[in-house]
Amino acid sequence: MKIIVRMLVLCMIMFTLFACGKDQPSDKDVLKLLQDYKTVQYNIKDPLNPPSGTEIGEKVKGYFSEDEFEKQMANRVFQIAPEIAKVSNRSIKLENVNLKKSKENKDGTIDYKYTLKLKFYDDQSSEVIEKKGQLTVDGLTITRDWEENPSIKK
Repeated sequence: MKIIVRMLVLCMIMFTLFACGKDQPSDKDVLKLLQDYKTVQYNIKDPLNPPSGTEIGEKVKGYFSEDEFEKQMANRVFQIAPEIAKVSNRSIKLENVNLKKSKENKDGTIDYKYTLKLKFYDDQSSEVIEKKGQLTVDGLTITRDWEENPSIKK
C-alpha cells in the first residue's frame, strides 16, 4: 500500500512540474530590463569624467548570463559610450527604447529587435543617434545583445 501511495505522490509532483513549465517574461518586463540596462550603459552626464567600461560592466553584470557578460567585456562594449563622450566632449542620454518580439525559440529563449534613440548634447547643440539591435533573453537574463552601427538623425 505504501508503494502505491508513493507512486501516486510522485506522479502528482511530476505532473505539477510539467504543467507549470517555464514562465515566459512579458514584453513589458523585457522592455523595462532593456531600458534599465541601456540607461546604465549609455547615460554619461560628465563627458570629462565618464565612468570606465569596467565600472559600467560591473553595474550591468546582473542583467546577463555569465557567457554573454564575458563576451561583452572581451569586446569592450561598455567602453564605447564613455570614450565617445570624452572624445566629443558631449553628454549622452538614452531618450527612447522601442522593442519588438521577433521569435520564440524551441529552447525557451525569446529573440527581440530593438531601437534606441540616444541624445548627444552639450551647451550649444544636440543630436539624436538611432541604434538598432537584437536581444535574446532567457527569462529575464540577457543571453545575447548585438547592436549595429548608428545612423545620425537630424
